[in-house]
Amino acid sequence: MSKRNWSKRNVYFVLAILGLVLPYSLFLPWLLEHGLDFELFFQELFVNDVAGTGGLDILGVTLGIFVFILFESKQLGMKYAIIPILATLVSVGFGLALFLCMRERHLENEHNKHTNP
Repeated sequence: MSKRNWSKRNVYFVLAILGLVLPYSLFLPWLLEHGLDFELFFQELFVNDVAGTGGLDILGVTLGIFVFILFESKQLGMKYAIIPILATLVSVGFGLALFLCMRERHLENEHNKHTNP
């Protein structure tokens, strides 16, 4: 029986999948029932102060993730920062974990370039 090496990149990848599957397990049935009814979506998102707090918090987190992805990818010289930004529009958990997975892969590649010329 082989021992699986759970690198940070693998953990981030699993978290990205969960960040996509878990929210959509609730959203897809709603979408199938109501279609792309944006007015109803926002009515239900802000149905009360507690729900509204969560909705606004997610919007703030999303903006923070956009800024983090843009600054970090530029600082590290990463390509394709648009992919996790678009993924964040699909699901915040998916986009952040995908970026962290891509970042780890980039750092591993950079490390290998310098240690194995």
